[in-house]
Amino acid sequence: MVPQYEILVEGSSVAFQGGFFGISTIVLIRSGATLALFDCGHGVTRKLLLDALQHRGLAPKDIDLVILSHGHFDHVLNLDLFPEVPVVLSRDEYDYIQAPFESDWVTPRLLPMLLEGRELRLTAGEEEILPGVTAFPTPGHAPGHISLELPSPEGPVVLAADALKTAREASTGIPDLEFDPEKRGKKSLQDVLRRGRIIVPGHFPTIRTDEDGRISWTGIQEMPLLFR
Repeated sequence: MVPQYEILVEGSSVAFQGGFFGISTIVLIRSGATLALFDCGHGVTRKLLLDALQHRGLAPKDIDLVILSHGHFDHVLNLDLFPEVPVVLSRDEYDYIQAPFESDWVTPRLLPMLLEGRELRLTAGEEEILPGVTAFPTPGHAPGHISLELPSPEGPVVLAADALKTAREASTGIPDLEFDPEKRGKKSLQDVLRRGRIIVPGHFPTIRTDEDGRISWTGIQEMPLLFR
């Protein structure tokens, strides 16, 4: 059976002076009888995630697996909603979060505690983690970042997370915010563009590529602001 995916929370790159909202893409994957989340967001997206699950007749207890692209706060801090659920992340990222670089301001130092006592499935290299769902290394934004590839009738889908965050990165080929001293983000970005006909970025609506490598998108980023 071909795996299916749905975007529960669409990522946004909207920022403000001195910071950003951290609205990262959260994707629901159905592979056979398994329901998996690719990333789980943080406080800003907590209600969005819960509402999206409820809209589909689901609750946190129905999720069988959480796959983490990397350890940044905007992708991991809702883990407590899924206390008994196994977690997939790369071995490189797991090792890194034990002692992040001092200049790394996006990896929460409490993440090892959030993972403590859980069943962990650590990937190494390219690996099929669910039937039809392949994790592959995309380091750069984070040292152990992974993205996912799955098939679709329109061609390969890549759930890129922050290996390709926005259309600006896709069009310029220049990654933003690298926390990897080896600066592997540009190669990872190109790997995502090469592999995917449909690309789900970490902080932007879905992007499509054609056979000539041209990119396009139809979604727009919206954020109604309510002053209370």
